[in-house]
Amino acid sequence: MAWKAQFAQLTAKTHKEQAVWWLNGFWESGAQKEAENIWLFAQTFIKLDSKGKAGNELDELMAHRFLEQLGETLTVVELRERLRKIDIDNNKRVALSEYLLSRYGRSVDDLVAAPQGSGNQKELEDAERRLNEVATSLAKQQAAEESVRKAEASLQAAVDDLKAQEDAYRKQCEALESKSQDSKLGAVQRNKAANELAQLKAKDPMPLQRAKITQEAALRAVQKERKAAEAATAECEAKVRDAETALNELRQNGGVPQGQMWWLDRELKEAQKYMPSSKLKKMQGQ
Repeated sequence: MAWKAQFAQLTAKTHKEQAVWWLNGFWESGAQKEAENIWLFAQTFIKLDSKGKAGNELDELMAHRFLEQLGETLTVVELRERLRKIDIDNNKRVALSEYLLSRYGRSVDDLVAAPQGSGNQKELEDAERRLNEVATSLAKQQAAEESVRKAEASLQAAVDDLKAQEDAYRKQCEALESKSQDSKLGAVQRNKAANELAQLKAKDPMPLQRAKITQEAALRAVQKERKAAEAATAECEAKVRDAETALNELRQNGGVPQGQMWWLDRELKEAQKYMPSSKLKKMQGQ
């Protein structure tokens, strides 16, 4: 098997790299129309792999789940037969390349020899680096947004607690005030209510003061977290612009494998989906 060593090298690549290899090699012969599906297959492999983006193969259990998620529900016997056919190197694991060969009916010889292009390697690496920075910055921005949500929840709890205490205090004062002035009651009862009201007003106000201090601290925390989130969003927007610039330069220079160019664009679009919508609309001039 002349292809065996080359195929081993290919299936040792990450899920993403295997997907891009397929898109590059077969772009003009069907892969372009299937690009979105291949993206989906690769993302599903990544999610199911304990190594995530660094993984390159799925074990039999995860391969089974992959097929299930695609709606390819099989019996155990059918699954084993399917996996036997997909697992070309018979290592009891399934690589994305093996699944794609099975799905699209390509030969291993064609796959390992599929042209990948070699132009603009430096520019490609720069675009990849910038897209990685977008992903890192986006994760930071989302973490900052989560911190804002938590701070806002704490503030709301503090506001609710203070309001509850103030309402309870006000209602108690009003009830005693009314009772102390109720002519239908005897003097003893009115005097008792008046004394209780005086005691209530003279009571240590510390619980209410603590509630107010807690609310003020919670408000400061929200303001701080919002400022951090705004900074993280601005940084993320800048990284997206940098990545867009790099991709536009690649398009203008030409010579980039079309499959890889499509993948880079798709990664950027995926990142933009998770940007705050108001900010994204502003960036896109909407």
